[in-house]
Amino acid sequence: MNIIDELESKIKTLPIDKVVPFSYLNLKEISTDTRRKYLHRLHERGVISIVDRGFFKRIKPFNEYLFVYGSLKKGFDNHRLLDKYAKRVGKASTIRKFGMFEDSFGNYPYLVPEPIYKIEGELYQISRKELLEEIDEFEGSPDYYQREKIKVKTHKGVKLAYAYIRADADIPKDQKPLKVWQNNTEYKVEKFNSFLERLN
Repeated sequence: MNIIDELESKIKTLPIDKVVPFSYLNLKEISTDTRRKYLHRLHERGVISIVDRGFFKRIKPFNEYLFVYGSLKKGFDNHRLLDKYAKRVGKASTIRKFGMFEDSFGNYPYLVPEPIYKIEGELYQISRKELLEEIDEFEGSPDYYQREKIKVKTHKGVKLAYAYIRADADIPKDQKPLKVWQNNTEYKVEKFNSFLERLN
């Protein structure tokens, strides 16, 4: 058993939500700095929550999947939100068909429950509840987007994952539905300029 596994097995003997000092995990073979580093790793894996300087608590395990198809994808504007507490499973596509359209400026896409295409995106495994809460806030859920579970196909088989959908959005008459959303800056500028032209 390696040191991080040893720390985790000791943590699993603690009651959920009981706050204890880092020194509770006093192993002779590791320094204080190494212990702190391992505890931060266990925090990222969703085993504990560091509640204050030098204190942590064991938390309930959390494991959910999130299907992303827009600006949260790798290499896109808002992917940094998934940098912590999320593990990329890989490319994925919806089993069910949806309509995917863009906002007026081409800044982000949204799904509507209209059976047009199977949508291509990425799947992430989330190990901390607060990350999902942060993404809810970022996506304006439940007011703008509604977060719901859908089936997605991946190289690891079919998974049940959360996705953000606009159930009440109107289908734009002047847009072709999309299968996959691209990160195209020139296209966004073009969309913005055509929007300005329509205002004149």
